[in-house]
Amino acid sequence: MRASAARALCAAVALASSGVLCVVAGTAAMADIVGGEQLGLSGRQANLGPGADPVPEIWAETWILADATTGEVLAAKDAHKQRPPASTLKTLTAVTLLPRLPLDQAYTVTWKDSRAEGSRVGLVDGKAYSIEQLFYGMFLRSGNDTAEALARANGSVTQTVSQMNDMAQQLQAYDTVAKTPSGLDRPGQVSSAYDLALIARAGLRIPAFATFCSTKSYDFPGRGSSTYTIYNQNRLMMGGYKGAIGVKTGFTTNAGRTLIAAATRKGTTLIFVGMGIHEASADAAAKALTWGFKNRDQLSPVGVLVEPVTATPSPDPSASATALSAAQQAQLQADSDRQLAQAGLIVPIGMAGPSAGLAGFAVLLLSIPVIVLLRIRSRRRASR
Repeated sequence: MRASAARALCAAVALASSGVLCVVAGTAAMADIVGGEQLGLSGRQANLGPGADPVPEIWAETWILADATTGEVLAAKDAHKQRPPASTLKTLTAVTLLPRLPLDQAYTVTWKDSRAEGSRVGLVDGKAYSIEQLFYGMFLRSGNDTAEALARANGSVTQTVSQMNDMAQQLQAYDTVAKTPSGLDRPGQVSSAYDLALIARAGLRIPAFATFCSTKSYDFPGRGSSTYTIYNQNRLMMGGYKGAIGVKTGFTTNAGRTLIAAATRKGTTLIFVGMGIHEASADAAAKALTWGFKNRDQLSPVGVLVEPVTATPSPDPSASATALSAAQQAQLQADSDRQLAQAGLIVPIGMAGPSAGLAGFAVLLLSIPVIVLLRIRSRRRASR
């Protein structure tokens, strides 16, 4: 939750280039809370203008409502409170793996995949599936078997989880610690409503992610040449809520009901995240989204969804910036930008609201000391 990394980053830039205004992905360097100080306050937060309707009562331990286009957070309750994410963590799995796995690549399911704990789509041991089919199984049926299969198609579950934590750091989702690709409860596996909104926003910028999460039904391969229909578990979308586009449901006994929901109306996309929901998840989302669309112009933001940062390490994280040549520094920055661009996570200046413009400016300012410090923070957070 705390943005101590921002202060370290700015110190590094200041040493390298004195007198330069330090901005980190749309967040002022001295801000104590990622996304803005008001998001660190306890309880419900909303800045209502004249004529705005009161915030509806949303029965959840923590929640957030944000504008995916501008990044503005319209309202929230304990946005940075860490809780088990359940299957909403599969969005981080998708954001991590979509740039790495070609959708037409084939993967042969193992016994371990097919016997994954918890919800399963019904993978057949020894059967070959395309990566695209596995993603449909993960998004629509929330299959833990498909999540593990995708992780092993990427090399291993351990490697994938490590990459998920690296991706969380790049997104500035510092409340998030992944322990599984499925979101199945594990000690120490946590996220926050704020972080899940960051992850969902990043995902919706990837065309394949947007397609998977907004698909209502899909004919999934069964045994032999047979197929069976799987359906999206998002009742907001399946129930006909106007403009609904997914994103991901979740439930475990420990986490309770969790939900990432999004809808688009008149060119505006709003994201709702609820964790520890004590009512029907679709009802909670519908109340928040409907209120947000109706009152959008009468609200002042309580914070912002920050933009991603680049975090490619130098070959030796303990080396100083002066130990690398200008050419090496340029290559490292280019590699890091290319990785985020492939994931659809770098937004050109001016294309996604004021925060995106600051983000682009910040990326231009970041140098090797910044990358080194981010990598050190990433390793420490992933090890918790």
